[in-house]
Amino acid sequence: MAPPLDLLVRGGTCALHGAITACDLGITGGRVVAIGDLAGAEAERELDARHLHVLPGVLDTGGYLRDEGGSAQLLAGVTAVFDAHPHPTTAAGLEDKLSRARGRAHCDYAFFIAAATDHLDDLDRLERLPGCSGVVLSLGTDDEPLHRALFCGQRRVTVSCEPDPHPEPVAAGAAVDLYRDEGDAARALQRFLNMAKRAGRRVHASNVDGDEALALLMQHRELATVGLAAADLDPAGPGADALWRAVAGGLVDALGSGPEVAQGGPLLPTMLAHVHAGRLGLPQLVELLSSGPARIYNVARKGRIALGYDADLVLVDLDAEHTQSGVRYHGWPVATVLRGELVARDGRVVAAASGAPVRFSDTLRMVVL
Repeated sequence: MAPPLDLLVRGGTCALHGAITACDLGITGGRVVAIGDLAGAEAERELDARHLHVLPGVLDTGGYLRDEGGSAQLLAGVTAVFDAHPHPTTAAGLEDKLSRARGRAHCDYAFFIAAATDHLDDLDRLERLPGCSGVVLSLGTDDEPLHRALFCGQRRVTVSCEPDPHPEPVAAGAAVDLYRDEGDAARALQRFLNMAKRAGRRVHASNVDGDEALALLMQHRELATVGLAAADLDPAGPGADALWRAVAGGLVDALGSGPEVAQGGPLLPTMLAHVHAGRLGLPQLVELLSSGPARIYNVARKGRIALGYDADLVLVDLDAEHTQSGVRYHGWPVATVLRGELVARDGRVVAAASGAPVRFSDTLRMVVL
């Protein structure tokens, strides 16, 4: 007789790779070990998912870990946060952030490291440290730091296409600003992409906005992936029509909370409202919030409900209506599972903080022919 499972998620409608289907999930050792009809299986614990959809946990690559350690994000179905700001610039700075998250973070976590001029030669080592989600580039008037940063290391480089709202000079490790030196976002982005191509370095352009930038990135799909801030998809917002066309056409690879988290609601509920409105299908939502971010950053064992993957799950009631901070949502997460442990249910965190640094697979430099 097979040993009992640690957890059996029974009767849910699961978003598997390429399919939405009713099935059970068997979990042991924090990973998915069985998928299908598990009516005869025994488990130490069971989670009733009948009438619910079971999605992979959300990887928010533009989120923020606050003092509460991401508990609010956990309640909203986020199982891993790539902290967006401020970026450490040294190994000591990264370790400081990791030490602050250790034992306090409720979801898994990783931190970007900024490409500062005082450690360019050390980027290759820094980006391989546990819990480092890769390098964020800041464009300056001098091309040399940017050039050297692109030619160091192996991981995908992230650059934000959002204009810096602050008038003061950009300090080392501050948010990237493509507009500051060029005055023309498209020209700045073209210069960056040309340099990345010469370096053979894949890049991720986040918080993209504007027809010109989108058209430019469409021409460089062999080189660049594209991310948007969920708040920018508000149909009433400026430029939303162009962004939705980009989403519908498959140009967008990932969605995140964005740099101004207070302006938008929780990531998953915000996007579930778009699913309810018919702007987005559920498989595409899973791709944008889970599978896409995992693929872009080579996250190990996350982003899918699949055998051998971490059992990071969010159980969603697509018919639920929920009001938070005066905003009414249609569709709401009712439970979150992190590496096989039920950590949030019915609006309450039900487990001690158990977040850990996100693990990344080794990657190789791209060869552009």
